[in-house]
Amino acid sequence: MTRGHSVVITDTNLGDGSHERAELGEGFTVTRHQVTTEDEVIDVGKGADALMVQWAPVTSRVLENLPGLRVVVRYGIGVDNVDLDAARRLGIKVGNVDDYCIEEVADHSAAAIHAHSRRLVSASRGYTERGWTTAGITKPVPVRDDAVGLAGFGRIGRSVAARLRALGFPVFVWDPYATDVPDDVTIAGSLTELAASVNHLSLHLALNEQTHGIVDTSVLRALGPSGHVVNTARGALIDEPALLTALDAGEVGFASLDVLASEPPEGTSAELAAHPRVLVTPHVAYLSTESLPQLRLRAARKVRDLLTGTGDGMAIG
Repeated sequence: MTRGHSVVITDTNLGDGSHERAELGEGFTVTRHQVTTEDEVIDVGKGADALMVQWAPVTSRVLENLPGLRVVVRYGIGVDNVDLDAARRLGIKVGNVDDYCIEEVADHSAAAIHAHSRRLVSASRGYTERGWTTAGITKPVPVRDDAVGLAGFGRIGRSVAARLRALGFPVFVWDPYATDVPDDVTIAGSLTELAASVNHLSLHLALNEQTHGIVDTSVLRALGPSGHVVNTARGALIDEPALLTALDAGEVGFASLDVLASEPPEGTSAELAAHPRVLVTPHVAYLSTESLPQLRLRAARKVRDLLTGTGDGMAIG
């Protein structure tokens, strides 16, 4: 009798595993856990053919201690909690859901940019503090003069650009790996150059060793006192102490942050979340009526495809 595939969900706040079980069907056994440490992942992952992971650490130590493991799939796009080098060395396939919530995150980013362009947050807060007056509200500039810079021009960055170009914003982009950039999008040679050219800087980068803290003091100073930072990607892309200092000193005007380095916010992240010139949302850019069920189903399909070698089971790397 052929042994079925053992799939372990290490952690998830997305549901009870029923969508995954239904999608995988016969021949797959799915068990769900809620673990957060290396030791716990090793413990629940013993004997597993595949791990489905949301935030749990899948480090080299974890992978080395799960000799039967063949596949790791992350719920989402980013895989910064998975040691890709170790997985490659050990012959373990890693997958993600790379077409997940693209439209939702693009909508959220474009909405944050347009809202600040029209000064909606400052106008609303100003009314609460000063009453029915335009006093204290910086006058918006026409969108044709309100340039936006996109750091990263993958699927989400391109979708944001399409929305903003339709609204009339000039769009600049910095992405060393980008190809087929539309003619009406201006390419910047560096992130600092991008920041110096625009009023809004929106982040659409993967988090890795090269991009950790990439929005630092030099980038923020280049963006300037009227600048607006938007982050719907990963909190740690921003040097948060540098951003807090820049906001307090008036070196940057505003930030719209859906992600923080510490979630729920603690320390500097909490100070940023409470700052009067920050619009913070609790990591909700991905949300829609369809996004979460689709994420679970697509992650399960990725597991099946990578284990069986069928479908569109492309592994990362």
